[in-house]
Amino acid sequence: MDVKITPSNLNGTFYAPPSKSQVHRFLICAYLSGEKGIINNIGTSKDVFATVSALKSLGLICKESVKNNGEVVFEKREVINNNPTVNCFESGSTLRFLLPVASALGIKCTFTGTERLLSRPNDKLVQVLNEHNADINGYTLNGKLTNGIFKIDANISSQYITGLLFSLPILDGDSEIILENDVVSKDYITLTLDALQKFGITIVEKDNGFFIKGNQKYKFLNNLSVEGDFSSASFLLTAGAIGGTVTAKNLDYNSKQGDKKIIELLKEFGANVEIKENEITVSKNERNAFNFNAKSTPDLIQIASVLACFASEKCKISGVDRLKIKESDRLNGIMDFLSKSGVKSKYLPDELIIFPSNPVGNTFNGDNDHRTVMSECVLSTYSSGNSTILGAEVINKSYPDFFKDFTLLGGKTNVLF
Repeated sequence: MDVKITPSNLNGTFYAPPSKSQVHRFLICAYLSGEKGIINNIGTSKDVFATVSALKSLGLICKESVKNNGEVVFEKREVINNNPTVNCFESGSTLRFLLPVASALGIKCTFTGTERLLSRPNDKLVQVLNEHNADINGYTLNGKLTNGIFKIDANISSQYITGLLFSLPILDGDSEIILENDVVSKDYITLTLDALQKFGITIVEKDNGFFIKGNQKYKFLNNLSVEGDFSSASFLLTAGAIGGTVTAKNLDYNSKQGDKKIIELLKEFGANVEIKENEITVSKNERNAFNFNAKSTPDLIQIASVLACFASEKCKISGVDRLKIKESDRLNGIMDFLSKSGVKSKYLPDELIIFPSNPVGNTFNGDNDHRTVMSECVLSTYSSGNSTILGAEVINKSYPDFFKDFTLLGGKTNVLF
């Protein structure tokens, strides 16, 4: 699906979609409990579908409903002995979270997914699992994880650490995670710890890692509703900062989500920001230059790059190197869409310098990346001249209703098949 964007100003109110990051974590914790319970407001994104589908392959018995913006009613977890194939589609979270989980449960199975997903770096995770009897060959599991000391490179992906945090509490015996090198995306680990606490799991944080008591039991203590997603809401809120007034409902500023840092960035940019209970309004005011350290929030880099196009002076975004190993080479994608819009940028080691100008419309490639497409939409709506975004259907990975909300706020789109 290709979409034509005609310039306009965005104004109005939308409901932030569910936090995909929180959905993944709640679903896996609920699965590990094996108990009855309900999680609602899970949404309809492809990545969430990937995790539900994978958990079913691993023995989850549940019922799904469209009520309450997507609801999963958990029944039980069955023992699996049929060597299932577990398809993670394009979801890195699904794969990296469930490899350790399946290993801890001793489920013999084979994980699969898209070529891009399976090419992303997972060797360090597999290595540490194999050091503890997982017996993983490629993505086929044949062993059962044992407790001990898990030394993991924390500079590649926080998803490795989350996968271990899910898995180690159910092993026979205590374990320790030792984090080597600087931790990236640390805020996502905080989100994991919050989910574990909600399911009765105790994790002890240490200076260089975590101590995990073994033989713990996940407990589905309460039915849960997923929070609104700051990461997804960041695109339309940024549109408000550039040239309108946009309110996002279903956002809790007290959330543990790291991507709520978008609010501080928009304030630094000079936008007016009003925070109320479960809603945030952002409106155009000043357009100041900014320096943004995105080491802990890499999912904000693309939309921060768009924001920089409209600043008064050059902007710097640091912590960008990890974008090369995301759903696409996001760093190259950013520099490409900036160049096509007439905005100059310069790459330095782990930094991107952006020199603001007056962006012009063009034809942009979505790069099979949901965040690239949504960023290009915001850039296009405030550029001079019409734009076309190719492969825009990829938004279904995280925010299927993005174009619905975009047009609700006054965005002008024309779908070109």
